[in-house]
Amino acid sequence: MNTATDKTADAILRVLGHVDPPEDLYSVPGSRLYDQVTANDLTELPEILTAARKTAGPILELAAGSGRITRPLLALGRPLTAVDSSPEMLALLKVKVASKAFNPRGASVELMEADMASFELDGGYGCVVLGASSITLLDPKGRRDLFRKVRGCLAPGGQFLLTVLNADSHQAHDDDGGTSVAAFGEDSFLITTESRDPANGARHVTMIHVSFGEGGTYRSSAYSSDIAFVSNSLIEEEIKAEGLTILERRPVRIATQTPGLNDVELWVCAA
Repeated sequence: MNTATDKTADAILRVLGHVDPPEDLYSVPGSRLYDQVTANDLTELPEILTAARKTAGPILELAAGSGRITRPLLALGRPLTAVDSSPEMLALLKVKVASKAFNPRGASVELMEADMASFELDGGYGCVVLGASSITLLDPKGRRDLFRKVRGCLAPGGQFLLTVLNADSHQAHDDDGGTSVAAFGEDSFLITTESRDPANGARHVTMIHVSFGEGGTYRSSAYSSDIAFVSNSLIEEEIKAEGLTILERRPVRIATQTPGLNDVELWVCAA
């Protein structure tokens, strides 16, 4: 993935003596870090679970990652198909699904390595879930392809649940992104920076992990990702153009404060 320049992240990396450019956040080591960072983040889980309980039948989770949203969905005890394009993320999820703590009701789980906009599955899903505002990872064609695929997968009466970051609100009130520093275990910390590209509206996120060893030594690793900053009105138009209807919009409470992450909604859609 090609990423934009982040002057704040570059300056921090220079101070740390980190000479290599950041790796893709969805690389093997980046995936492992992301799994650790998001493990205890409860953002959007209550809203998604409440909506999913009102549906019936098998569940399809797109961009499932290492299972932050999968775990509460499995508590419903329904068959679940988890789709993700990262083999490393799916490997982490496979190990978790096999444990009773993660899947207490022993629900049937199918893992599929595929892009969320080009997967091939039969229909019959009572609930399709796309969380973490992952729709912003796709370009316009990818979003339209995804909505078309979702419509084809939904059973009669099924619902599509997706979380959306309100780009209009962010662009109006928060143009500079932000930086946060947080403890990450007993001997490390995590620096997260975000910058904006005014030319294309992309959010550029960099995570810098610094861990300490004996004698004051330390190691640093850095990972980055670009996320499209898409207007909600545009996403709504694209959804409707592919034959889906937005039935309800619900605010999402942000459980873990993150730079550039606020004003998120859960959209409940149907064919």
